[in-house]
Amino acid sequence: MRIYLTNAGAVTLLEPLDFKRLDVLVDPQPAEQLERLIARIGQREGNEHLRLSPAVLRFISGHAGEPDWENGFAAMISYASQAGWVDAQGNVRAHLTPNENQAVVSEDEFKAAMRSLPAGVSAITTGIGEAVGGMIVSSLTSISAEPPLVGFFVNVTCSMAAPLLENGRFVANILSDTHGTVMSAFLTEKQGPDRFKRGQWVEGQHGPVLADALSSIECDIVNTEVLGTHRMIVGKIRKSSVHAANPMVHFNSGTHRLEAV
Repeated sequence: MRIYLTNAGAVTLLEPLDFKRLDVLVDPQPAEQLERLIARIGQREGNEHLRLSPAVLRFISGHAGEPDWENGFAAMISYASQAGWVDAQGNVRAHLTPNENQAVVSEDEFKAAMRSLPAGVSAITTGIGEAVGGMIVSSLTSISAEPPLVGFFVNVTCSMAAPLLENGRFVANILSDTHGTVMSAFLTEKQGPDRFKRGQWVEGQHGPVLADALSSIECDIVNTEVLGTHRMIVGKIRKSSVHAANPMVHFNSGTHRLEAV
Protein backbone atom coordinates (compact mmCIF):
# COMPACT_ATOMS: atom_id res chain seq x y z
CA MET A 1 0.00 0.00 0.00
CA ARG A 2 1.10 3.56 -0.51
CA ILE A 3 -0.09 6.85 0.89
CA TYR A 4 -0.41 9.52 -1.79
CA LEU A 5 0.26 13.17 -0.86
CA THR A 6 -1.15 15.07 -3.82
CA ASN A 7 -0.33 18.59 -4.90
CA ALA A 8 -4.08 19.23 -4.68
CA GLY A 9 -3.68 19.05 -0.90
CA ALA A 10 -5.34 15.64 -0.46
CA VAL A 11 -4.16 12.55 1.39
CA THR A 12 -5.31 9.25 -0.10
CA LEU A 13 -4.31 5.61 0.19
CA LEU A 14 -3.50 3.74 -3.03
CA GLU A 15 -3.43 -0.05 -3.37
CA PRO A 16 -4.85 -0.65 0.13
CA LEU A 17 -4.89 -4.43 -0.44
CA ASP A 18 -1.17 -4.66 -1.29
CA PHE A 19 0.55 -5.59 1.98
CA LYS A 20 3.94 -6.34 0.43
CA ARG A 21 5.13 -2.74 0.46
CA LEU A 22 4.52 0.53 2.29
CA ASP A 23 5.67 3.90 0.97
CA VAL A 24 4.52 7.50 0.62
CA LEU A 25 4.11 8.82 -2.94
CA VAL A 26 4.67 12.59 -3.08
CA ASP A 27 3.71 15.03 -5.82
CA PRO A 28 6.05 18.01 -6.44
CA GLN A 29 4.57 20.83 -4.34
CA PRO A 30 5.50 23.80 -2.14
CA ALA A 31 7.51 22.76 0.91
CA GLU A 32 5.06 24.37 3.33
CA GLN A 33 2.11 22.45 1.88
CA LEU A 34 4.06 19.19 1.94
CA GLU A 35 4.96 19.63 5.61
CA ARG A 36 1.28 20.25 6.45
CA LEU A 37 0.31 17.01 4.70
CA ILE A 38 3.08 15.08 6.46
CA ALA A 39 1.87 16.39 9.82
CA ARG A 40 -1.58 14.90 9.08
CA ILE A 41 -0.23 11.36 8.79
CA GLY A 42 2.94 11.20 10.90
CA GLN A 43 6.34 12.81 11.20
CA ARG A 44 9.53 13.07 9.21
CA GLU A 45 12.55 10.86 9.83
CA GLY A 46 15.24 12.54 7.79
CA ASN A 47 14.77 13.49 4.15
CA GLU A 48 13.73 10.09 2.83
CA HIS A 49 11.46 8.51 5.43
CA LEU A 50 8.36 9.11 7.55
CA ARG A 51 7.06 7.51 10.71
CA LEU A 52 3.41 6.53 10.34
CA SER A 53 0.89 5.48 12.96
CA PRO A 54 -0.87 2.18 12.13
CA ALA A 55 -4.06 3.81 13.42
CA VAL A 56 -3.78 6.47 10.69
CA LEU A 57 -3.25 3.81 8.04
CA ARG A 58 -6.30 1.91 9.23
CA PHE A 59 -8.39 5.10 9.24
CA ILE A 60 -7.61 6.15 5.68
CA SER A 61 -7.66 2.64 4.22
CA GLY A 62 -11.45 2.43 3.92
CA HIS A 63 -11.18 -1.28 4.83
CA ALA A 64 -10.65 -1.21 8.59
CA GLY A 65 -12.87 -3.79 10.28
CA GLU A 66 -12.92 -6.17 7.31
CA PRO A 67 -11.48 -9.50 8.55
CA ASP A 68 -9.34 -10.29 5.49
CA TRP A 69 -7.92 -6.77 5.37
CA GLU A 70 -7.23 -6.73 9.11
CA ASN A 71 -5.35 -10.05 8.87
CA GLY A 72 -3.23 -8.81 5.97
CA PHE A 73 -2.52 -5.51 7.68
CA ALA A 74 -1.53 -7.20 10.95
CA ALA A 75 0.85 -9.48 9.04
CA MET A 76 2.44 -6.45 7.32
CA ILE A 77 2.99 -4.64 10.61
CA SER A 78 4.38 -7.82 12.18
CA TYR A 79 6.86 -8.23 9.31
CA ALA A 80 7.91 -4.56 9.62
CA SER A 81 8.44 -5.02 13.37
CA GLN A 82 10.66 -8.07 12.83
CA ALA A 83 12.68 -6.09 10.27
CA GLY A 84 13.26 -3.29 12.81
CA TRP A 85 11.05 -0.75 11.01
CA VAL A 86 8.65 -0.19 13.94
CA ASP A 87 9.77 2.10 16.78
CA ALA A 88 9.00 1.90 20.51
CA GLN A 89 5.81 3.93 20.02
CA GLY A 90 4.52 1.46 17.44
CA ASN A 91 5.01 3.79 14.45
CA VAL A 92 6.20 2.18 11.23
CA ARG A 93 8.84 3.62 8.90
CA ALA A 94 7.89 4.33 5.27
CA HIS A 95 10.00 5.56 2.36
CA LEU A 96 9.20 8.87 0.63
CA THR A 97 8.85 8.28 -3.13
CA PRO A 98 8.77 11.29 -5.51
CA ASN A 99 5.99 11.05 -8.10
CA GLU A 100 7.61 11.27 -11.53
CA ASN A 101 4.34 11.03 -13.49
CA GLN A 102 3.09 14.62 -13.51
CA ALA A 103 1.69 15.16 -17.01
CA VAL A 104 -1.43 17.35 -16.69
CA VAL A 105 -3.42 19.67 -18.95
CA SER A 106 -2.83 23.41 -18.93
CA GLU A 107 -5.19 25.77 -17.10
CA ASP A 108 -6.60 26.96 -20.43
CA GLU A 109 -7.24 23.37 -21.54
CA PHE A 110 -8.92 22.64 -18.23
CA LYS A 111 -11.23 25.65 -18.53
CA ALA A 112 -12.10 24.81 -22.14
CA ALA A 113 -13.07 21.28 -21.13
CA MET A 114 -15.19 22.45 -18.18
CA ARG A 115 -17.02 24.99 -20.36
CA SER A 116 -18.34 21.97 -22.29
CA LEU A 117 -20.07 20.61 -19.17
CA PRO A 118 -23.70 21.77 -18.78
CA ALA A 119 -24.65 22.24 -15.12
CA GLY A 120 -27.49 23.52 -13.01
CA VAL A 121 -27.14 26.87 -11.22
CA SER A 122 -27.71 27.21 -7.48
CA ALA A 123 -27.67 30.04 -4.96
CA ILE A 124 -25.89 28.81 -1.82
CA THR A 125 -26.94 30.74 1.30
CA THR A 126 -26.06 30.73 4.98
CA GLY A 127 -26.63 32.82 8.11
CA ILE A 128 -29.56 34.82 9.49
CA GLY A 129 -30.50 38.49 9.92
CA GLU A 130 -27.76 40.91 8.94
CA ALA A 131 -25.20 38.09 8.88
CA VAL A 132 -26.58 36.38 5.78
CA GLY A 133 -24.31 35.44 2.91
CA GLY A 134 -24.73 33.97 -0.54
CA MET A 135 -22.89 32.77 -3.62
CA ILE A 136 -23.68 31.28 -7.04
CA VAL A 137 -22.33 27.82 -7.89
CA SER A 138 -22.67 25.39 -10.76
CA SER A 139 -20.91 22.60 -8.86
CA LEU A 140 -23.80 21.36 -6.70
CA THR A 141 -24.03 17.58 -6.97
CA SER A 142 -25.78 14.67 -5.33
CA ILE A 143 -23.52 12.37 -3.32
CA SER A 144 -25.66 9.84 -1.49
CA ALA A 145 -29.30 8.98 -0.91
CA GLU A 146 -28.65 7.06 2.32
CA PRO A 147 -27.67 9.15 4.17
CA PRO A 148 -28.92 12.05 2.00
CA LEU A 149 -25.82 14.08 1.05
CA VAL A 150 -25.08 16.84 -1.45
CA GLY A 151 -21.90 18.77 -2.07
CA PHE A 152 -20.35 21.73 -3.86
CA PHE A 153 -17.05 23.61 -4.03
CA VAL A 154 -16.10 27.09 -2.87
CA ASN A 155 -12.85 28.91 -3.65
CA VAL A 156 -10.79 29.20 -0.46
CA THR A 157 -10.47 32.97 -1.05
CA CYS A 158 -14.22 33.48 -1.58
CA SER A 159 -16.12 35.74 0.83
CA MET A 160 -18.47 32.81 1.56
CA ALA A 161 -15.77 30.37 2.68
CA ALA A 162 -15.49 31.63 6.26
CA PRO A 163 -19.25 32.12 6.92
CA LEU A 164 -19.99 28.60 5.70
CA LEU A 165 -17.46 27.08 8.08
CA GLU A 166 -18.52 29.31 10.98
CA ASN A 167 -22.24 28.54 10.57
CA GLY A 168 -21.80 24.87 9.76
CA ARG A 169 -24.93 24.87 7.59
CA PHE A 170 -26.27 26.09 4.27
CA VAL A 171 -29.20 26.11 1.87
CA ALA A 172 -28.74 25.11 -1.78
CA ASN A 173 -31.43 26.97 -3.74
CA ILE A 174 -31.61 25.52 -7.26
CA LEU A 175 -32.50 28.34 -9.68
CA SER A 176 -35.07 28.28 -12.47
CA ASP A 177 -34.86 30.19 -15.74
CA THR A 178 -36.92 33.00 -14.13
CA HIS A 179 -34.26 33.79 -11.54
CA GLY A 180 -31.95 35.92 -13.68
CA THR A 181 -32.30 38.91 -11.32
CA VAL A 182 -31.51 36.72 -8.31
CA MET A 183 -28.31 35.51 -9.94
CA SER A 184 -27.42 39.05 -11.01
CA ALA A 185 -27.78 40.33 -7.43
CA PHE A 186 -25.57 37.58 -6.08
CA LEU A 187 -22.90 38.31 -8.69
CA THR A 188 -22.90 42.12 -8.43
CA GLU A 189 -23.98 43.17 -4.92
CA LYS A 190 -21.65 43.17 -1.94
CA GLN A 191 -21.73 40.19 0.36
CA GLY A 192 -24.54 40.36 2.94
CA PRO A 193 -28.20 41.50 2.95
CA ASP A 194 -27.82 43.46 -0.32
CA ARG A 195 -27.62 40.17 -2.22
CA PHE A 196 -31.13 39.27 -1.07
CA LYS A 197 -32.99 42.39 -2.22
CA ARG A 198 -34.24 40.56 -5.32
CA GLY A 199 -36.26 37.37 -5.20
CA GLN A 200 -38.75 35.82 -2.81
CA TRP A 201 -36.46 35.15 0.14
CA VAL A 202 -37.68 33.85 3.50
CA GLU A 203 -35.65 33.08 6.60
CA GLY A 204 -34.84 29.42 7.21
CA GLN A 205 -33.02 27.57 9.97
CA HIS A 206 -30.02 26.89 7.73
CA GLY A 207 -29.98 30.18 5.80
CA PRO A 208 -32.20 32.20 3.45
CA VAL A 209 -34.63 30.08 1.42
CA LEU A 210 -35.78 31.11 -2.06
CA ALA A 211 -39.52 30.46 -1.85
CA ASP A 212 -40.00 29.70 -5.56
CA ALA A 213 -36.73 27.86 -6.21
CA LEU A 214 -36.81 24.65 -8.23
CA SER A 215 -35.67 23.07 -4.99
CA SER A 216 -34.36 24.41 -1.70
CA ILE A 217 -32.13 21.94 0.11
CA GLU A 218 -31.32 22.76 3.75
CA CYS A 219 -28.18 21.07 5.06
CA ASP A 220 -25.80 20.66 7.97
CA ILE A 221 -22.14 20.58 6.91
CA VAL A 222 -20.72 17.16 7.75
CA ASN A 223 -17.42 17.15 5.83
CA THR A 224 -15.01 19.60 4.21
CA GLU A 225 -11.62 19.26 2.56
CA VAL A 226 -9.37 21.64 0.66
CA LEU A 227 -8.53 20.36 -2.83
CA GLY A 228 -6.32 22.64 -4.89
CA THR A 229 -7.81 26.15 -4.96
CA HIS A 230 -11.22 25.07 -3.62
CA ARG A 231 -12.80 23.62 -0.51
CA MET A 232 -15.25 20.78 -0.87
CA ILE A 233 -18.38 21.25 1.26
CA VAL A 234 -20.58 18.22 1.97
CA GLY A 235 -23.98 18.68 3.58
CA LYS A 236 -26.47 16.25 5.12
CA ILE A 237 -29.96 17.19 3.97
CA ARG A 238 -32.33 18.05 6.84
CA LYS A 239 -35.19 19.55 4.83
CA SER A 240 -36.09 20.09 1.19
CA SER A 241 -38.86 21.52 -0.97
CA VAL A 242 -39.57 21.20 -4.70
CA HIS A 243 -41.48 23.38 -7.20
CA ALA A 244 -42.24 22.73 -10.86
CA ALA A 245 -40.34 25.08 -13.19
CA ASN A 246 -37.71 25.08 -15.94
CA PRO A 247 -34.09 25.00 -14.75
CA MET A 248 -31.37 27.54 -15.40
CA VAL A 249 -28.36 25.85 -17.01
CA HIS A 250 -24.76 27.07 -17.15
CA PHE A 251 -22.94 26.15 -20.36
CA ASN A 252 -20.01 27.63 -22.31
CA SER A 253 -19.65 30.61 -19.95
CA GLY A 254 -23.33 31.57 -20.22
CA THR A 255 -26.76 30.68 -18.83
CA HIS A 256 -29.40 28.92 -20.92
CA ARG A 257 -32.92 27.48 -20.82
CA LEU A 258 -33.54 23.82 -21.47
CA GLU A 259 -35.54 22.93 -24.57
CA ALA A 260 -37.13 19.52 -25.08
CA VAL A 261 -35.88 17.51 -28.06
